[in-house]
Amino acid sequence: MSSSDWEEVKRLAADFQRAQLASTVQKLSERNCVEIVNKLVELGLLDIYHTNDGKEYITPAQLTKEIQDEVFIHGGKNTLPTLDAVLYPSSKSRVNLVDLVDVLSVDHSVIEKRALALAHSESNTCFVLGQLITQDYLDAIAEEINEKLQQEGSTTVADLVKHYELPGDFMLEVVVERLGTIIQGQQDTHDHTVIFTNAFVARHKAHVRGVLCAITQPTQVSTIIAQHGFQQRLFFSVAEKLIATGRVSGALTGGRQIHRAMYIPSIYSRTQNEWVDNFLKQNGYLEFEALRRLEISDPEGHIRRRFKDEDLTFVGEVCVGSSLIDQIDAAIDDALLSGGWVDIYPLLPTVFSPEEGNQLVDIALKRRQDKKSTATAKVFYHTVVVSDQLLTKLSNHLQQMMPKRAKEAVEKGAFKQQVDIGKLKHQEEEFGRNKKEERRKKAATGKAGGGTQGRETKTKASKNKYKGRKGAAHDSESDDDVNTHPTTGGGGRLHQIEFMSETDMQLLISDFEELADCPEELVEELTNHFHRPLTKIFQEVAKSVFMATVAVKGDTRRKTHQQLQEKVSALLTTIKLADKSVKVFDEDKQSQLRKHLLKTQCSEMVNELVLYLADDSLIEIARDKEVTPEIRLKIIKKLSEEMIEPLQNVHKTLSGSSVEDFVNVVDDAIAITGIMLKKKDNKKDRQVLVNHRCALLEQLDGTIDAPLTLHLACLVLFQAVTGNMLHASGKFVPHILAYIKSHVPFDKFSVLQEYQDLVIKSLTTKTDLEADSDVKLRLETLTPIVKETAITFKKAAAGLHNTEE
Repeated sequence: MSSSDWEEVKRLAADFQRAQLASTVQKLSERNCVEIVNKLVELGLLDIYHTNDGKEYITPAQLTKEIQDEVFIHGGKNTLPTLDAVLYPSSKSRVNLVDLVDVLSVDHSVIEKRALALAHSESNTCFVLGQLITQDYLDAIAEEINEKLQQEGSTTVADLVKHYELPGDFMLEVVVERLGTIIQGQQDTHDHTVIFTNAFVARHKAHVRGVLCAITQPTQVSTIIAQHGFQQRLFFSVAEKLIATGRVSGALTGGRQIHRAMYIPSIYSRTQNEWVDNFLKQNGYLEFEALRRLEISDPEGHIRRRFKDEDLTFVGEVCVGSSLIDQIDAAIDDALLSGGWVDIYPLLPTVFSPEEGNQLVDIALKRRQDKKSTATAKVFYHTVVVSDQLLTKLSNHLQQMMPKRAKEAVEKGAFKQQVDIGKLKHQEEEFGRNKKEERRKKAATGKAGGGTQGRETKTKASKNKYKGRKGAAHDSESDDDVNTHPTTGGGGRLHQIEFMSETDMQLLISDFEELADCPEELVEELTNHFHRPLTKIFQEVAKSVFMATVAVKGDTRRKTHQQLQEKVSALLTTIKLADKSVKVFDEDKQSQLRKHLLKTQCSEMVNELVLYLADDSLIEIARDKEVTPEIRLKIIKKLSEEMIEPLQNVHKTLSGSSVEDFVNVVDDAIAITGIMLKKKDNKKDRQVLVNHRCALLEQLDGTIDAPLTLHLACLVLFQAVTGNMLHASGKFVPHILAYIKSHVPFDKFSVLQEYQDLVIKSLTTKTDLEADSDVKLRLETLTPIVKETAITFKKAAAGLHNTEE
């Protein structure tokens, strides 16, 4: 403030004081003054603002002048004016509106409004973030920024914003306007918020050039910056310029991302390229992993750029040259022309996986197709190429064995079992479909008609569900019966009778002349390739063999059935006749004899029935073993449901002691075999007795064993005495002799009694050799007499009987 202005202020203050002290004739009260002022404001005749204390008024012009004065007085900080600010007001001119509210005692909104108007009208004043700042202040901070920049070499707008508490865009604009004048520096071309000095850029450039020239292997940019303290953005701009001008021989990869960027010197790239070129030329392939070990991060892209004019093939993690492909093509051509096979995997380097080898084989075969080659092949086990000519030859070799194996399957009944079970399954499926159809009809036609029809369908299906297999062998089967309805294995899995097992087929294939040296894996895959198709062909062959043997087996089966009928009829007659003869003994002996009869003749008859039904149902049985009750029961349980119950009933009677119970239930068991028994025939009964006696006499005549001779003689004599046959074991001989004693002449019976005693001695005497020899000698003497007695007893006994009477 000039001295004249100051004097004017003093003069006005003196005038104001005199006015206050002067007396007036009329005075207005404070309230009247306030009302007058408010009225003038309402009428728009007066423009003023209230102070915060409400005691003073201030005009807009005065307020603007006072704001200018405060900006002028403030020293650039958010504090009250200081002596330095008053003495040197132009050095820094920056004031916050909040401070003006306290100083001027006017509302903040009023001050903000006048401040905006002031900034709009005054070109050297600006309004930023609630602060009034002059251009002088901005020039002053620009000088401070320049001093700091010259000292440090670089700075950023972010640091300046933090220091001067001004917006980033405003601060950047202030700095850019003064670059080259107040501020001696330059902006980073890629980041305009970074400011450098020319000297700093020069030093940085020299440092970067030296570091890059010294590097001889690929190095991460992050490592270079961390070790040498480079500015990240400046490093990239300087390095790119050095590489572009050729001052540094190398390349930056990975862009400007510091964690991915890498510097690769040209000397290393040349070494890499020479290694890659030489390896491909010498070996005919390139492995991606080997290139990664050479610090080539993108092996495939590198190879494509390096050898863009060459014919290379990429498979998996390997690049293959034309020379290796030609070797594979040649090996496949030789195999196909000779009708053999070849495994190209041994031709490949060890780095190739089977999958990659398979891709190369596919490529080679595709090229052959493009060349329209006539020879074709299939690929097994990834890399084994087998010509179709060899496959056809092997298939024919295996098919030559089919007739013999089909004949064996038919003879063993395996194919017939498959056909029968297929038919049964077909019937069950048909029954299920009928039930569904009847339910649909019932829903469509109503309750009355649908229910009756449904019951009829169900009854019909139940009758046919377990149709007997007796005539199955005589029915011709269609292809669907053979193939569509195969045997059902465990868990519902369908299977057919095999041509041969996979193990047997592997042995045959491995013994095949053209495949003598092939790997085991190829044999397994060839087995998988042929097993199912050959099994299907085998089904057709077996079907034809089966159909050819049906007619022949029909006659044989009829003869077998006739023989069974005759044998069962004879056994049943024998059982009934033998049961009559036991009645001459006491109850204890009757029970024992009937048990013996059940275990012998009755068991034999049931065994015949069970074995016949098992053979008819294609159940495998060990023919060389005796059919014990346990084995018989197991066979019965394997038969169809309609056969099990009658056979089990007759089987249970065999463990009892009642032949009558056996006879009562055996008819049902005989019926399921299809045998029609004739009515009782006395003439046939007499013929059975005659045949039985002839059989005993034939055995008696041919035996030399003393115990057996006595046993047979007693049975013959018993039949001669009673007129009925008797089935008894050797332990019943004493009881038989006791019964026939009264019917045989005394001299004859004495011989039999003595013969019995000698037999008992021969069986019990083992230590006394002399006595034993005497017994044997006497037995030899009496044996012809005993036989003659049994043979000639009938006529002799009749004559004796007549004499006694």
